[in-house]
Amino acid sequence: MGEDIAQNIELEPIIKGAVAGIILIIIGWFTSGYLGLFGVIIGSAISGFLTNNSTKYALIYGAIVGIICSFLMLTAFTIPIFIILGLFGAFIGKVVQSNIK
Repeated sequence: MGEDIAQNIELEPIIKGAVAGIILIIIGWFTSGYLGLFGVIIGSAISGFLTNNSTKYALIYGAIVGIICSFLMLTAFTIPIFIILGLFGAFIGKVVQSNIK
């Protein structure tokens, strides 16, 4: 089963979601801290929306985007918070994608 997940990983949704999340976090540094939290949610929602696989893959992509975005905030507490926000955003993105199609 692990081989199936590793073989079906798409890089495009992860990269696009991470770039969008990082840009919003950087903008959040200069405006307010809340935009950084929404940046993670929006970035992972983009990755969840762009995925062609199941919801399980969308959640994996959201967690990866959350981990990538947590590297910008250098505290120990941001990693689990950003992973949870990434999972939430990816789920929302996948729900939006399924409602549009």
